[in-house]
Parts: sequence; structure tokens; C-alpha cells
Amino acid sequence: MKTDRVVEVWAALGNGDWMCGSGYLVTARLVLTAAHVIVVDSDGHRSFHTLATNQVIRLRAEHADTLYTGRVVWRGQDEDLDIALVEITDEDWPKRAMTPVRWGRTTCQTTRVDCAAAGFPQVLRLPDGRRDREHLSGRINPAAGDKAGQYHIQVDNAPGRHMDDESPWAGMSGAALFSNGLLIGVVIIDLDGFDGCRLTAVRMTEVFADTDFLNLVTAHCDTPDRPGPPSPPVLESAELAALFSGRRTLQRPHSPATLLTAQVAAVRWFHGREGKVADLQNWLASDEQSLEARLIVGPGGYGKTRLARELEHRAREGGWVTGMVQAERADKLPADPLERLDSCRLPLLLIVDYAETRPDVVRRLLEAVDPYEGPKVRLLMLARSPGKWWESLWGSTWQLQEAVALDEVDVLGPLPQDGEHRLEAFHEAAADLSVALPKVRGLHEVDWAGLTVRLPVPDLSRHRYTSIMQIHLAALVALLQQGPTRVSALGEGAMPEDLLITHEMPYWRASARTHKVELGDDSLTNAVTVATLMGAADRNQALAALAHVRGLDGQSEGQLMDVDQWLTTLYPASGTGRWGALEPDRLGEHLVATQLQEWPDLLTEPLAAATPAQLHRAFHVLARAGVHHASARTALRLQVVEQLSRTGPTALAVALESEAPEFLIEVLEEGVEGAAANPEMLAELAEAFPAAAPELTILAERVTRLERAVYRRLLTAGVGDYLARLARATRRHAEQLHVLGRANEALAAQSEAVGLFRELTGGAQGRETQP
Repeated sequence: MKTDRVVEVWAALGNGDWMCGSGYLVTARLVLTAAHVIVVDSDGHRSFHTLATNQVIRLRAEHADTLYTGRVVWRGQDEDLDIALVEITDEDWPKRAMTPVRWGRTTCQTTRVDCAAAGFPQVLRLPDGRRDREHLSGRINPAAGDKAGQYHIQVDNAPGRHMDDESPWAGMSGAALFSNGLLIGVVIIDLDGFDGCRLTAVRMTEVFADTDFLNLVTAHCDTPDRPGPPSPPVLESAELAALFSGRRTLQRPHSPATLLTAQVAAVRWFHGREGKVADLQNWLASDEQSLEARLIVGPGGYGKTRLARELEHRAREGGWVTGMVQAERADKLPADPLERLDSCRLPLLLIVDYAETRPDVVRRLLEAVDPYEGPKVRLLMLARSPGKWWESLWGSTWQLQEAVALDEVDVLGPLPQDGEHRLEAFHEAAADLSVALPKVRGLHEVDWAGLTVRLPVPDLSRHRYTSIMQIHLAALVALLQQGPTRVSALGEGAMPEDLLITHEMPYWRASARTHKVELGDDSLTNAVTVATLMGAADRNQALAALAHVRGLDGQSEGQLMDVDQWLTTLYPASGTGRWGALEPDRLGEHLVATQLQEWPDLLTEPLAAATPAQLHRAFHVLARAGVHHASARTALRLQVVEQLSRTGPTALAVALESEAPEFLIEVLEEGVEGAAANPEMLAELAEAFPAAAPELTILAERVTRLERAVYRRLLTAGVGDYLARLARATRRHAEQLHVLGRANEALAAQSEAVGLFRELTGGAQGRETQP
């Protein structure tokens, strides 16, 4: 709740007096209040529902002396729907940007849900007639008042006296009731018999059944600066809200690249994926078992996140509690929502993006629900590929084994070669982006729609356009290159990603000036690169990383704090991290790779100071970028080969999670070869090998061969007893060689394994045989 949105609502009475109530700004000019606050005078015997709406309404914000004019634009007519909307019509009302409120409801069966409200009760009337603000706190038990569509609020700080038989809470009517940042109700009644300790609020679930209310709120959320049509309000789960990423709604796009993100969704839903989202909707509707899971994999840019967002939108419309789980690690999952997860009364759709980097998060979510008697739960995981991480997660989590088969993986394929299909997608994207571009700062004075008429179309038959994101990127760059800031210095053969990053630079400069960051373009770009690559969990991590960025050396701590603050607002984080990244992913990966090409040692110092989590993220980004860029592969090789003891375990973990693990295995082999005389370094890597070989046979052969080499060298060096591990690794390697049809090599490895196991059981008395 934002207390600066709380307003006094005054209605004129027939005898010349005024009645005061409370209200809350749900948009810049729309106030939510109680219906009985704005009815005409009555004798107190008739229900306010039978009374006419008052036409003389005034409103006061915070500490202002002025009363502003308003009019009632909607009022609940049902006997129990004591809610109204007042539009502020006064031209002198201060204009300000305001994000739409988030609406909510209780969805779980557990008790004691914290709540709060702010309003203007009679007991805080000031001598000049104004009301001081009361900020009450309390709790609700969701089952109480459920049949009546109400919440019963047990107040923590109730007033201890009554005034002339009138409720001390008089004037609090209309106050918005919040829980965990969501507006869940409107305060209406001080219940008799509780001495002011229990208030009643109308639940927002009651008013959301009224389409006129929803249409009014939606219309008032429509601002000329926001891309696309306004989203209708939705009800989120008050108890589970902290589990999910906030539904970011930008007042206006930050930059051209922002328009390509799944969060902004400036381009309409791609109907070429309609079959897949329909299939997922059927999966949601299935009643075969309470808990089911799906894994969708595909390269970056194929539309996995956009597909999940579309499913999320449709599921929420169907009454599901859903969202993108935001915690990057299991220990960052909020405890209270996890405890309440199993008591949810509504079906749950949990979406985990980048699941290959967060298997512990998936495991913890599954442990929190009962697959037999809990709520209906659907878990959707998105990843680049089903590597070793998937096999390991599935094998270690019985709930997941109940929910999905190991080989039941949905592969999101490329776009078909159909030229007309791709051309239609290009023109649709260009049309939508031409509407959204004027809402980007600095680009509003261009007739972008007119430019679509003569827009050059690239050769969409090329392989890069198997990705829907690349088509959208091409349309955006084509538009920008027709505009007033055409980039020509890069030459005709410049990649679309290079052009778009150059078009981002004015935004970086302007934003940096706002935060008093005085740096050149190269230093700004290096800072964005490190933020995209590594991220930061908190300010301490942020400052530690920035202190090692090329171009920021010599900056004082205060200047680095300014850079940190700039980065937090440049691309706001959608999860729990401090910095967001340049998105879409492929654009961020391209930035990292091109900066490394120009500054090969750019990451040496930042990665040397990285935390394990930052190093893991950085290796993932470099591995993905390395699929298309030699500079990223070179940086990875230097990190692994030269610092095997520190980075080897991370490289192995990322290899087993990556869509393209071959290169990482190759550099690990090179690192092991170079560390032959350093058994302590090899011992660090030895602890990171998985207990079982990966599911993918070629990868498994490479991993088990590497494992054999490490254990053999450690055993020879005599730094520990690795005989049992060598025997098992040799046997696993023999099995993988056999699967690949390399019979002679498999036979030789198997014979060696037999000899090692004989040594363990017969000739190695006193040896430790367990790993």
C-alpha cells in the first residue's frame, strides 16, 4: 500500500453538513471507496442501496488544503456490494505518473493473513475539520465472512473509546484493504459486539464479477505512453504473491530493445504457436492426477518465455493462481508462501524459467505440495536443453517422477520454412512496433506507422529467422534504420544486434546523466556488459563487481554507488537480483561477445572477484554466447584452463546444464591435461563429478573419460585414495563406449575396470573403498 494514494472523500449532506469517508487512488484519477460514503442524505432507516448517488463530491490528497471536485462513475447496486468509483474531474488536480494498483484475493485455507489499511476515522478529526490519517494493521482468517463475500479484520490497534454512540472508526469506510501489496477489499463496517476490534471489508472477488467496474478501471489504466492496449485487472493470490515475479507494467518503454521483451510484449501474440498453447491449455484441464509437470526446451529466441506468459494470462482468466517463480535459489524462496502452497483452494500453475540453472528451486516447490491430496498443481519448466541437470533432478525427486516421465520433454521447434508465414510475422511485428515506438522516450515525433509502408524486408529464408525473436528484432531494426537516428558507421554488413545495441546508446547516456554518472560510451557499455553477464544479489556484490570493471578504475565509492543505482533502473530486474540484464537474452549475449572481442581481458578481474552464484551465471551466459561467438569461447577457455581449481567445478556444472556442452567439456579436458602436476587442483574438480553418467551418450562418454583421467592422476600422485572412484568411472566409461558402438575401446575399459575392482576387494587391505 502506498499511503500517498490515500484520499479523503467528502459528500455533501442535505442539511449543509459534509460526511467524510476514505478512498484510494487505483489510477491517476480514479478513487475506490465505499458506496455508502457517496449516497445522498437519509434518515438512517433506509438501506443506502435504495438512495440516490450524491452528485456533490470533493476529495483531498494527503496534506493538501484544497478540496478537488469529483463525480461518481460507478456504484455497486447489489445489496452487499458496498463499493464505488469516483473520478477526479477537477482540472487543477496534480498530474503525476502512477502505476496501476495490483488487485488480490485470499486463496489459501490457512489462518492469520496479515493486512493493513489507511483512512480517516472520526477519532482523528482535527480542529479545522480535516482528518488525520490512521494506518491500521491486523489480520484476517480467509474462511471468516466467506459466504457473505467479506473479510473480518482483527485489528491490532483499535481505539479504546467511543464517541456519542458513534463508531470510533466512522470515516474509515472506503479505506482500501491490502495484503502483501495487493488490494483485496474495501473497509465498510465496524462490527457490533467487538468494541472496535473487528472491522468488515467487501472482498474484491465480489466486485470483479461486474464487467462495468472492470471496464472502467481498464480504461483509466490506458495512458498514451504505455505500449499496447491496457491489460484488464486481474486478481492475484495475496498469500502466494511473494512467490512470483511482480507483473511489471511500464508507464512507458525505457528503450527500443525493451519492446522485444516478454514482459512488455509490444508485439501481438504469435499465432504460429497457437497449437502449442492450446496443447498446454488441455494439459491444464486434465484431471488425471493432481500434480503434473511439463518441461519445454528450445534455443534462446524461440519464444519459450512468451509462450509461458500467454499460458499464464489464459490460466489466470480461467481462475488459476499462477506466476513466474522469481527465486534464483531455493534458499531465496519465501517461507510463508511455501508453507501455504499446499493449502491453496484454487488450481496452481507454477512457471520456472531457466529451470536448468534452478533445479533446487524446482525440487523445493515440489516438496511443498502433496501430489495426492493437495490442490491441483501444474509445474511448467522452461530450459534451453534437457541436459544432465534434468536427469539428475528427475532421479532425485520422487514427486517429479510421479508428475512426468524422464523422456517426456516438449521441444519447441523452429519456425517453418514457409516464406509467407515468416513474412506475415515480420509485417505484424513491424505494425505493432510502429505503434509502440512513439512511446519510447525521444522517439515520439516520428511517423513510425508511415515508415512501415516502405520498410525493407530482409531475406527471411536465412537460418537465423527460424527464431521468432530474430524476426521481431529484424522488424525493429528495419524501422529504426528508417528513422531519424539511422546508424551508418557500422557499415552495411552490420548484424541487426549491433545496430540495435547502438540504438540503445542514447538511452544509456540519458539515463546515466540522470543518475549523475559521467562516463564515456565505452565505460557505460562495459558496465552494462558486466551487469548482464554476472548480475548482483545486493549492493555489496554490485559495488565489488563494479570496482573491477574496465573504465571504472579510479572511481570513488560514491561514484560507484551512482553507477550501481543507474544499473538498477536501466533494465529493472524481474527476479530477486539487483540488476536486470539487456534483453532479450540473445541480445545480451551478443553484447557480451562483441565487448570481449574488443576488450579480451574485460572479464578477467570481475570474474576473479565473483561469488559462486555470479560465476555460475556468467559461465551460462558465456556458454550460450559461445555457440555463435568465438570471443566468448576464448574467454571461457582462459577462465577454465588457467584457474581449474576455482572455475572447474562451475564449468562442469554448467556443461551438464547447457544446451551446447561440448566446448566446456573440451576446455575441461585441456585444463586437466595442464594440471597433471597439480593434484590439489584436480582434487577440487573431482568432488564435482556427478554420481551417474549423463543421459546423453556422447556427453556421457566425454564426462566419464574426463573423470577417469582426473582420478587416475590423483591416484598416481598419492594425495588420496581414489581407487574406488576410478573403478566406477572406468566402468561407466566402458558402458558409454559400448553404447556408441566403439566395441574395442569398450572392452579394454571394461577389462581395466574389472582389474580395479579386483584390486579393491582382494589386494587393497586397509584401503578406503567409499568415495
